[in-house]
Amino acid sequence: MKTARIILLFLLTTSLAFAQSKLVVGYYPSWTSKVSYPYTSIPFRNLTHIAHAFIFPQSDGTLDLTGFTFYPELIQAAHLNGVGVVISVGGYDVARTPRFAQVAADPAARTRFANALRDFCVTYQYDGVDIDWEYPTAGGRANTTLFYQALRTALSSAGMPLTLSIAGGSTDGNAYDWTIMNGLLDWVGVMTYDFYGSWSPWKAGPNSPLYGSYDASSTGSIQASVADYRSKGVSSSKLLIGTPFYGWQFNATSVYGACTTASQKSYSAIAPLTQQGWTRSVDAKAHVPFLVNSTQTSVVSYDDSISIGEKMKYVKDQGIGGTIIWALGQDTGQQSLLRAVSLGLGLTTGIPEQRTESVPRSFELLQNYPNPFNGQTHIRYVVTNAGRYSLRVYDLLGRQVEKLVDTEHQPGSYQVSYSSESLPSGVYVYRLSGEGVTVMRTMIVLR
Repeated sequence: MKTARIILLFLLTTSLAFAQSKLVVGYYPSWTSKVSYPYTSIPFRNLTHIAHAFIFPQSDGTLDLTGFTFYPELIQAAHLNGVGVVISVGGYDVARTPRFAQVAADPAARTRFANALRDFCVTYQYDGVDIDWEYPTAGGRANTTLFYQALRTALSSAGMPLTLSIAGGSTDGNAYDWTIMNGLLDWVGVMTYDFYGSWSPWKAGPNSPLYGSYDASSTGSIQASVADYRSKGVSSSKLLIGTPFYGWQFNATSVYGACTTASQKSYSAIAPLTQQGWTRSVDAKAHVPFLVNSTQTSVVSYDDSISIGEKMKYVKDQGIGGTIIWALGQDTGQQSLLRAVSLGLGLTTGIPEQRTESVPRSFELLQNYPNPFNGQTHIRYVVTNAGRYSLRVYDLLGRQVEKLVDTEHQPGSYQVSYSSESLPSGVYVYRLSGEGVTVMRTMIVLR
């Protein structure tokens, strides 16, 4: 495992150097369909990191994995392409978001949560933790600082480099003590989108304005957000602006007109509208496009490759660290938005991509059969290089429940039978390691 981490660290260092230290962090929601946007569709060379979203804390500091879908093939393919994968914790949830403050206020829960995330990263081969706490308050600032200090301490004890980052609001809300936080965080993602949306249905407006216009200035802009964080002492090189791969459709007759409803639409759904009678216009001050359809009394605010190109130029001109993207899988099939990000920040040059192999050549781990199972299942794997290999089973909290194999192998095909007799119903991970490579798959016990 240590050898694999050293190799990954070298790949990431090389990738980031080529990218002139600009980070491109694409969020991959775990509920994204593996059919509509599988890992094999991801152009990894356009990214430096993937943020796999979301898990949550329980109020006692243990991990809440409800709704989270493990995707070990995604992690494996990203690593083989020199892309880091961090686990994203949070997002907005009316029931689960308040638990962050509860954990932060409880010393025992803070430590338990920090250690649980460290162990989660080590077990499932994540390269760090991204906290999307929406949102800490100024009144809880002291506890928030202790929360992140506990996380940094735990991650630093993992024996391998693990990053710590946040996805913050368009302003920091005076919730962070940046004299301390600057030293704890590897990057600060700023969610510079949703300046207008369904929560303000009385008025249409730009989803993610680069600059404030006569109307957008009251709700904010990327420029205003960057200025706010800089004024609090956040280093420009750690700031990552938010780039949306979605827009908002308003029931309005003009760009800043009154409206009664608003709904979010992915860029893949917006792009075809230009061929369906919608007219594109640009807010010259906000530097974002709109689509207007008077016959449908509708306005769509969104970003396209042109406006994203302007935003990436702003990132470079201002010495900003890069961008976060919400969300991978919302682009078109040609992935024009992701290409615009990558080209704008210098990760790619427009030369046709030569894909890196997304499966290891030293061995292969096949899906267990049957799956789901109750009783016995069979795990088959293929080894092409002689060496020592281990096959272990873990629960979703990262605890080892069985060591199936740990011995020297000669090249060949192997099969192991495994009984679920001692296991409760649930999802488990089985992991094959050896020769500096680790492969994981999930299996389901269903009684």
